[in-house]
Amino acid sequence: MKSIKVLIVGGGIGGLALAAALRERAISSEVFERARGFGNTGSGVELTPNGVKSVDRISPRLGEAVRKSGWSSDRHAQDMPIMSWDGKLLKSREVGNFPAKWGAPMIGILRADLHRLLAEAVTGPGPAQVTVHHEAAVVEASSSGGTATVRLADGRTATGDLVVGADGVRSTLRTLVAGDVPPRYLGFTSVRGISKRPAQHGDGFVFVGPGGHFFAEAFDDTRLFWTATVNAPEHSWPDKPLGHAKADLLELWGGWSSPLAETVASCALEDMVVTDVHDCPPLKRWHTGRLVLLGDAAHPIGPVLGQGANMALEDVASLACLLAEHDIPTALRQYGRVRSRRANKIVQHSRLIARLGHTTNPLVGRVRDALIKSMKRREDTYRDKELFSYSP
Repeated sequence: MKSIKVLIVGGGIGGLALAAALRERAISSEVFERARGFGNTGSGVELTPNGVKSVDRISPRLGEAVRKSGWSSDRHAQDMPIMSWDGKLLKSREVGNFPAKWGAPMIGILRADLHRLLAEAVTGPGPAQVTVHHEAAVVEASSSGGTATVRLADGRTATGDLVVGADGVRSTLRTLVAGDVPPRYLGFTSVRGISKRPAQHGDGFVFVGPGGHFFAEAFDDTRLFWTATVNAPEHSWPDKPLGHAKADLLELWGGWSSPLAETVASCALEDMVVTDVHDCPPLKRWHTGRLVLLGDAAHPIGPVLGQGANMALEDVASLACLLAEHDIPTALRQYGRVRSRRANKIVQHSRLIARLGHTTNPLVGRVRDALIKSMKRREDTYRDKELFSYSP
């Protein structure tokens, strides 16, 4: 197979992971990231077994580094409780047996730490060159015959054999590949933070209640990261000063059972991030010519199932392996067919769960809680079997 060079638009988790995966397979790449640096990229990431297995496929060394930097589920002293807003136990996630059951643990890790590990995986001597460009916003991409080109906002261009759009929810590449498919607001905002472990349920916990959802997971011996999703008009929460957002969250959910309020109260403002949540309808195609999409550019997904980063890592493992084994046109055809089928199904399921999880209708809320309780002793729930059993 002749040597190829891949141009990667976006230096987030998907973009850097792809550069690392390609480097492992002796394929060179250039990464174009619009930001000056990575900085505060959110609170944490829950790597579920499918995501951990994808990291291992990307690079065994990277998988080992992720395990050392994060908090593995086999270290949890207790199962993770899923509770109603008033503290009633609906179901427990038996996270300690994930390695035996699904082939890999669940790992809680700071997003910044995961970014750092990925950046380290693409630097230094290796089997292929990786160049990362910061302040390099890609505004156009095209392909002709066996070449692909990107144009930057400052007028520079770069040419390679393939362009991968890993540029997130508001992807420039998505418009070029799939036409005008704008993100759609899901009706709720995500507030994320890092806090001290609370006295109760310090390994992690989940709350569901009227108009919202709260998830927390440990990432080291003393701290956890959390995500609260709150029903709200678009732009209303991101426009608030962080201090107001924190106070409003405490006022809104201060009456929910402990340790939710304790967790939010111990979060420093510099560790909070507030963003509206979007997805988009399933795309009719993931590639055209030598332009292809990956991660949120192809399938933005709400945080309800905790699969955003995991699905991107699945994409990376699949695309990198196919590029190493086939010519580019064949690899893209297989990648689009296999990955779109799985990703679209999970995005649609996430939207359904989001509607149930954020309902303000008391009757629908009781039905939701009853459904969760009915899964308490089932071993074949959608979340577990469909998501976690996947191996790239």
